[in-house]
Amino acid sequence: MQKSKLTPDPIRDAPDGHGNGQSPSAIATLPGRATRDTRFVRFPMTFFVLAYCCSHANGYTALFWVNQSTIARDMQISQQAVSQHFKKLLEWGYIEKLRNQDVRRKYGRKGALWRVCFDPTLNYEEVQAVADAMPKTEEEEKTIAQQTMDEAAKGAKGQQTRVKKKEPVDNSQSHKPQLVEENDKYKPQLVQENKVQLVNNFTTRTIEKDINEVDCRRLCIAYTHAVNSRWGRGFRHDLRQEELARQLLELGYTHDTFISDAESLLDWMLKKNKQPPSSLQYFIARKEKQGKPQDAEALLKKVTAGMKMP
Repeated sequence: MQKSKLTPDPIRDAPDGHGNGQSPSAIATLPGRATRDTRFVRFPMTFFVLAYCCSHANGYTALFWVNQSTIARDMQISQQAVSQHFKKLLEWGYIEKLRNQDVRRKYGRKGALWRVCFDPTLNYEEVQAVADAMPKTEEEEKTIAQQTMDEAAKGAKGQQTRVKKKEPVDNSQSHKPQLVEENDKYKPQLVQENKVQLVNNFTTRTIEKDINEVDCRRLCIAYTHAVNSRWGRGFRHDLRQEELARQLLELGYTHDTFISDAESLLDWMLKKNKQPPSSLQYFIARKEKQGKPQDAEALLKKVTAGMKMP
């Protein structure tokens, strides 16, 4: 990322006259053992490359996506030199490659996936389990939920669905006069069988005013079992997750409807080799998004995605 005169940032910008780049974060955390590793005395540029990778690493899982060509451009060295530094860091156990680059990948990032190894005794699955159990702020949970929804939307966009032709509806009885009292505030003329576009008479949803803690904890435990049965590790809930469960129930979910919806989503994510949502905030954002009216552009995208191209 390059510095900008419109939005200067003295915390992340390189000092004036000593570079035009901007760090992605204000603080870069390095593995402590690297400061005592005498091999970096012989190869100081390798230590610099490690610091660059750490500045791009995720705060929970230490994942980073930055490619070697970007590092070479910012450090003003050749890509072959960066490759040699990466090779040393791999051999010394400071970084780990989780996925190779593949430009043919249909969805998501096409570059290689790397991780900084702060604790050499833990593998990625163990680090991911610890990160999921760590408490997150409300803003972080909303960000993670939105990212998960975006990934799910990209996957669903590639699935072609067949559009069924609607059968004509007989509205011959729709114009019959009906007797309605003036003081009837419920207006039964708007809820007749021949006006199903106004009210669905076959679906009734009741939301309990008093949702107790047992219901919230029961929903969290059921989601924990659903995740554990598929990924081999549980979803660790706390008081924050129980409060989110209460919001789900207030939005209209019941225990059975939520589990049915969650299991369908988890099966899809497992099939696509994706990680499960680490917070119930994802389902809240998903539920609220379903209730929002779509604009013309969103409707057009939905229709075109479902059309089967010749």
